[in-house]
Amino acid sequence: MFAKLTRRRFSLQDENRELVVRLMTYKSKDAEKLNEENDHLVRKRNAIMQNELKEAANDMRGVTAECLTTAISNSIGPIMASPCAMPSKATIRFDAHDGVVSAVKWSPVDRMVATGGEDRKVKLWDVSKGVAECKGMLIGSNAGVMSVEFDSTGGQIVAASNDLASRVWTVNDQRLRVSKYD
Repeated sequence: MFAKLTRRRFSLQDENRELVVRLMTYKSKDAEKLNEENDHLVRKRNAIMQNELKEAANDMRGVTAECLTTAISNSIGPIMASPCAMPSKATIRFDAHDGVVSAVKWSPVDRMVATGGEDRKVKLWDVSKGVAECKGMLIGSNAGVMSVEFDSTGGQIVAASNDLASRVWTVNDQRLRVSKYD
């Protein structure tokens, strides 16, 4: 009787292993199919975006620079023109957050940049030496940070996040001062 039960147990274990292998095969096929569909959607979305960007770049409608300069000059007085151009390459490139960076703001007084990301952190970066050096990490948000802003003195920073809250930190000691929920 014991031998019969042991054989039955081994038989059921073998059958279980086979069923698990078949199930994993089906699941992997489903995952591959889902990945293919996602890749197709991403390629399609990228193609649409490329076409929209090409159309926007070729669209020359709008106000001429001469007309705009005259309108501004008439409304606020004479303006000083300074040469400007679109940057052709990045001066500094660095990984600021774990994931997406949603907000970037320059300090009004220092060569400091504040970044906010989906990792729920605000980070302060010193870029005065031509490289980004992390000077602090402001924590306390319960969701991704979507906007950052310095005050006029550069002493405080406010951040708004997806948890419908705004928070204020002091830059020097990096302490949370105010947290306001809607």
